[in-house]
Amino acid sequence: MLKKRVLSGLIGAIIALLFIYLGGLWFFLIIAALAALSLQEYYNFSLKGGYLFPRNFSFLTALIYFYLLYIQFPLILEISPLILFLPLCFYFLYNGNFKLKDLTFSAWGFIYIIWFFGFFLALRFLPQGLGYTMLLFVSIWINDTAAFFTGSYLGKHKLIPRISPNKTVEGSLGGVLATSLFVLIMRSYFDLGIFSALTLGFLISLFGQLGDLLESALKRHLGLKDSGEIIPGHGGILDRFDSIMLAVPLFYFYIKIIKKML
Repeated sequence: MLKKRVLSGLIGAIIALLFIYLGGLWFFLIIAALAALSLQEYYNFSLKGGYLFPRNFSFLTALIYFYLLYIQFPLILEISPLILFLPLCFYFLYNGNFKLKDLTFSAWGFIYIIWFFGFFLALRFLPQGLGYTMLLFVSIWINDTAAFFTGSYLGKHKLIPRISPNKTVEGSLGGVLATSLFVLIMRSYFDLGIFSALTLGFLISLFGQLGDLLESALKRHLGLKDSGEIIPGHGGILDRFDSIMLAVPLFYFYIKIIKKML
């Protein structure tokens, strides 16, 4: 099982790095495809939990939003709540079968998948977007790997056993230390000071682990083990991207705003 997980992870990493390097239309297409697969998984979540989730409507909303990001429509991130939430509001008003619990569940999905995936495009299209996107992906991989092996060999104290029984405090700390050290080593390539690099590494690890726990909590609420079976040894797209999806908005805003202040 571990060999299958490592092999599929390496293949996925190579493919991801290739599309990040290509950028442009190719990166737009892979992000759109990953978001569509994630929305399908979330739709399966809704069936399991007894929620109404507008699958086709979510595909259309995602496509429009990603296209606006792709063409770098002015103030697109600032008006993203209007693009993502207002359509759901109208859907709620005009669909009598769409209840408040469905609106809440759907809004979570729109934010969690469409809005967060959109930040991959926004980050890649920055002036130094290639390097920043590479840094984020590799940092998350290091965080996940370090947390897994540190927890496997040194883990004794459970982190949040109610949500994720296998995660430990030691594994979490291992991920934080490894990620912070990696960003510190790479800081000269991104014009980061020592404090700024350590802070960024800590935040990437923290939000990466939080994203993992949030998806685990959602699956536990729905009585699911994995979001899908598309990736051998890893489960579904949401299982593989849960860590980075919460980290990418934080990383983007850190680079755009906080970095300039430090």
